[in-house]
Amino acid sequence: MIHVNCSLLVIVLLSFSTKLMSQDGAMDLDHVYGLDQTLINGKKYTFIPPPGTKGDQFLISPVYMAGSVSLRGKCYEDQSLNYDIYNQQLLLQYANDNFPRNTIEVSAAWLQGFTLGHMKFELLHLEQEPHFYQVLGEGAVRILYYWRKNMDVEGAIGSVRLTFTRTVRDSFVHMEGQLKPFKTKRRLIRLFDPGHRSEIKNYLRKNKIKVKKASDHPMAELITFIGNLK
Repeated sequence: MIHVNCSLLVIVLLSFSTKLMSQDGAMDLDHVYGLDQTLINGKKYTFIPPPGTKGDQFLISPVYMAGSVSLRGKCYEDQSLNYDIYNQQLLLQYANDNFPRNTIEVSAAWLQGFTLGHMKFELLHLEQEPHFYQVLGEGAVRILYYWRKNMDVEGAIGSVRLTFTRTVRDSFVHMEGQLKPFKTKRRLIRLFDPGHRSEIKNYLRKNKIKVKKASDHPMAELITFIGNLK
């Protein structure tokens, strides 16, 4: 009886581990007749947090949103998308004759970027591995946001519960091919030429921009202003 219980415990643990290992548990590519195979080309999304986990793995919410995906220079509009920032995966839902809702991880092989609501993201190769960044601005100087979550363990022995941390945003200025981090207004100003710092400081004060809390629109206008300084 002891051996049977041990065997059952091993099976349960293996099953639990498989659920946590989302992209590692690779499944066959989904080939769907009538759908663009460049878009519908990725692993099935299998990540399921353990029962009782607090929070979720998504940037905004578990609800999928309308957005666009850019692959090999082609933009696919009106797609049902979500962004898993815990696993750093772009997710796409689509329907076929057999299943009304299929979810895949969009393959990074040809992926250039995507939009999610009003937010624009690009897959950029700026470090050893490519990362998704939210992009603000259109010129040579842009603001990039990297969004992420972790998973922590809460509680004591016998009542342990997993929980996703709050969403974390790492902020950067991208210029001259480099990522330059900032967290505060002072640090942001100091990234730029000393001859322009007074103008940038005045712009921030005049428009009442608080770098840590500002929404995307004023920050996009700010970086456009900075990029146009001569």
